[in-house]
Amino acid sequence: MAMTFEMFLSKYCGQQVDWDKAYGCQCVDLFRQYCHDVLGIPHTGSVDGAKELYENYAKLPREKEFFVRLSKTAVPKYGYVAVFGSTPTNKYGHVALVICRLSASSLLVFEQNGFTQDGAKFTERKMDNLLGYLKYRGE
Repeated sequence: MAMTFEMFLSKYCGQQVDWDKAYGCQCVDLFRQYCHDVLGIPHTGSVDGAKELYENYAKLPREKEFFVRLSKTAVPKYGYVAVFGSTPTNKYGHVALVICRLSASSLLVFEQNGFTQDGAKFTERKMDNLLGYLKYRGE
């Protein structure tokens, strides 16, 4: 039986998740672990940075098989995957798991930051740099 999202959050909160055992604990590692543990899907394809999960969606056949790409104007639901673009200090972008929308400009997410290597945590994330969402097709 696949793990529930709640079990996943409980198990990994405060933990460093290194799915691919390369480059330390990255945000994409937490996404991959979520795909495996909760959604029961295989590795969906390699990316150089989190933003490519959204920007290169059309070129990632496994992404298209398991996820629907939604615009940043979609109303996110619990368990959606939020993908953020690059910034001046982070060329790779970011990926996080949506808990809820807090306001018109922010989300409560479960994420892991590869720069700080401090493990998975709940964070308020501003939507300024949001590219859009990935919604699991099996929902």
